Amino acid sequence: MTFHVIVASRSGSTAERLAARLTKHPEFRVKTRVIGNGHPDPLYGVSELPDLLFLHYGSGQSELQFLAEQGTRDHLPLIVCGPENDPEAMRLAMRAGARDYLPENVSEADLVASLARIQEETLRARTSGSGKLIVFTNGKGGSGASFLSTNLAHSLVVDGGHRVTLVDLDLQFGGLCRYLDITPKVGILEALDAAHDMDEVSAKAYTCEHSSGLRLLAAPSKHLALPNEIPIEKLDSLLDFFLSNNDYVVADSPSRLDAVTEFFLERADKIVLIVQQSLPHIHDAARLLQLLTSEIVIPKKRISVVVNRFSKSAPIELGDIKKTLRQDKLITIPNQYKLATESINSGIPVAEISKTAALTKGIRNLQAALVDSASKPSQNFLKRALPMFLRERMS
Repeated sequence: MTFHVIVASRSGSTAERLAARLTKHPEFRVKTRVIGNGHPDPLYGVSELPDLLFLHYGSGQSELQFLAEQGTRDHLPLIVCGPENDPEAMRLAMRAGARDYLPENVSEADLVASLARIQEETLRARTSGSGKLIVFTNGKGGSGASFLSTNLAHSLVVDGGHRVTLVDLDLQFGGLCRYLDITPKVGILEALDAAHDMDEVSAKAYTCEHSSGLRLLAAPSKHLALPNEIPIEKLDSLLDFFLSNNDYVVADSPSRLDAVTEFFLERADKIVLIVQQSLPHIHDAARLLQLLTSEIVIPKKRISVVVNRFSKSAPIELGDIKKTLRQDKLITIPNQYKLATESINSGIPVAEISKTAALTKGIRNLQAALVDSASKPSQNFLKRALPMFLRERMS
């Protein structure tokens, strides 16, 4: 696979020097870009996006600050080349999601090795189901799984910089589109017919894109579909495709067990069970946990229990829930009814209404609890960065 790389710098000679080390290697197709138009986006005006952005950074330049705040378009892999003894540059690179930070005097061997590693990871992601599947389900209907799955998916895109597709599994009453103020014309039922021939271009015809970049595979309710009529082999192919082309697939499952929901639950990397602080909710959640672990034989470590609309003054306390559900750890989402209602009625994710609200912070905490270390900077990056940070703290 030829790997398309853009080497961007404010210095034309520096960009050419760095690019020359890569053009010797036929697996890389390299273009240079001199940043001089006054716009902080190093990809401003670029029509054909590369597979990787290689950014040369000088102290005080605005491009890295821009990427730390906005991210790269379509979440392209980023490598930053900058001053070796500049901890602030390394912090910005980490915030921007850089996969590596290389010194300005990097050797050709180290430079090629860094790009080759990302090329291999990209190829693996494109050819195998390397994305993670997170499935939300209610312990009892109305616990808030649809609201939380939508906002978690939005947070993974906006805060985490990930490629995410949100999937609505409620084939009769699918309504996730309303949480994002989107009107889909087609959805999962039509996508199933094209599952075996799906590619990145055709997939866009079956999904809707939110302004944040989050994509939704909807379940329009105008078509009646019974779960036992869904061909599981097509569903398997469809899920494989979306896992191969996303960092995360977040699925909202109705609070019932059928062929479709069981398929997604069995394949899930993480199941998020939503409960509330009431006896009926806890009773039904305990029953569902028993079915998941005993009947479907899902390991307990793959299940996270979230207490939605949590209130410290509620008669049922966290200790009671832990004991009843036999859970050592619970994740809580605070009760901000007015904000949640505004979000649902307007079709605007809570983070776009208030970035500082307790509910928004709770969703970010949920993201941190669910997302593993795979999204953290590479060890190569950390090996270079940590000594710099330690020296700075000790000086």
